[in-house]
Amino acid sequence: GSAALPFLRHILDSDVVKLTAPGMGLQSTLRPKNTDFEVQLDVYYFSESAYRIVVNTTQPALFNAWLSPFEDMYDIDIINRSDLAVMLVSGDDAFDMLVEQFKFTPGIRLSDSQQRFGAQSGRVFVTAVHANERNSYELLASPTELANWQQEFTKLGFINS
Repeated sequence: GSAALPFLRHILDSDVVKLTAPGMGLQSTLRPKNTDFEVQLDVYYFSESAYRIVVNTTQPALFNAWLSPFEDMYDIDIINRSDLAVMLVSGDDAFDMLVEQFKFTPGIRLSDSQQRFGAQSGRVFVTAVHANERNSYELLASPTELANWQQEFTKLGFINS
């Protein structure tokens, strides 16, 4: 919604204003006041009124209960996608394989552990994550879709660990 940026600026310590190109993202940690949980968020920019937030928490019900009042406060729409799963792809050939399989245009390399980049390709949201001095990639999709991709990656020589 039109108040997505003010909402994100209210809840995050990170500077989401610097996200100006579609797909650019950042990682942030959220510690809601008066709660006893912490949430890792990856926030992706798509337009001034559209962001995708990927949430990593051990307390999804508490987080959703904390988050829901903001919809009315900021006139935003929050779409909870608990039906999605994540698969990590990494290794020396991961970038080239993802460019080939998902028909991406290469060009962005991440240099900071808080930087992210994400793009939707069909039914899969593919993200680039910089960690441990190397780039890794996360695929977000339905468990069935990820199982199909896991089989494809195994055929291409990637080992399931």
